[in-house]
Amino acid sequence: MGTRKLGFSALMTAIYSRLPGATGYTFYNHVPQNATMPYHVISQPLGRESLMFNTRDTEAEENVIQIDSWFDETSGKGDKPCADAMNNIVQAMTNAVITMPGSGYDNSYDVFLDFANILKDDTESGKIIRHGILRFRVEMAPT
Repeated sequence: MGTRKLGFSALMTAIYSRLPGATGYTFYNHVPQNATMPYHVISQPLGRESLMFNTRDTEAEENVIQIDSWFDETSGKGDKPCADAMNNIVQAMTNAVITMPGSGYDNSYDVFLDFANILKDDTESGKIIRHGILRFRVEMAPT
């Protein structure tokens, strides 16, 4: 077996390269204080050994990346603006394989949607925030 490595960096770089151009949205990993809604945050990578993708010669990993979408009522009332943006992100993530050339993960990988949810936050007086959550899964193996 080869040396174990994590693909977070390569995967997040590939996602940051794909999403802004495919969607026209603003994406962050760390949201600046002056950011205005709507915006999207790519974060919370989770990795574990892939049970379905390991072979005698390869130690594969399953990576989960979360994308959080944040909307206030200036974008429109209700869930629709957030849901529409989430749908556009899902299409951009899943309609084509993701590649990470030169990263040690040189194959093409399918991206799967694992989870989608919209939460309503009305804890701040007079303000309603929609928080959309998307989780994507990618099975990867170093080359």
